[in-house]
Amino acid sequence: MTVILKTTRLDLRPLTDSDYPAYKRLITNPVIAQPTGLMGNPDDQQVQRWYRADRQTPLSFGIVWHRTNALIGVIVFYDWFDETGMLDESGLELGDFLDPDFWGQGIMAEALQACFAELSKANWPVQTIWANCLVSNERSCRLLEKLSFRTIGDQLMAVTGSGQTLQRQALLRLDLSTWQNN
Repeated sequence: MTVILKTTRLDLRPLTDSDYPAYKRLITNPVIAQPTGLMGNPDDQQVQRWYRADRQTPLSFGIVWHRTNALIGVIVFYDWFDETGMLDESGLELGDFLDPDFWGQGIMAEALQACFAELSKANWPVQTIWANCLVSNERSCRLLEKLSFRTIGDQLMAVTGSGQTLQRQALLRLDLSTWQNN
């Protein structure tokens, strides 16, 4: 099923072939890559693998700015696997990034709220959204908390870039039933 969501300022729609140049520009931007823990300077093949994987994920959305019809970000809901490694169909893991030119304008909050409203509908089995966020990525952690995510733990995560480093990563959880009541 193709899901297209609309908000006041945005269209959230499946990624298309024509989105690849904007996706590549965004995901290789160090201002985006560093706080999300993405590897620094990925080669073209790696970016293409990420793009294909994100396009094939059933709940992936290109964030398109109404005024220019330009792709300004991406939201992807990945399968969630429980602590035993089994697929948990009641949960999804959130991945997202946004063009820094649009930071601080409530764009990602607007986009995620539209996605959560869609997932809250009775025809989706999803009850829980999980998110990992580098603790040093204060902007993203604050956004998730604003959207009613609760930090349930943290761990060290290997981050690539100019070298392998360990950084604290928070695990956050959103129960959609709780979100609906906000």
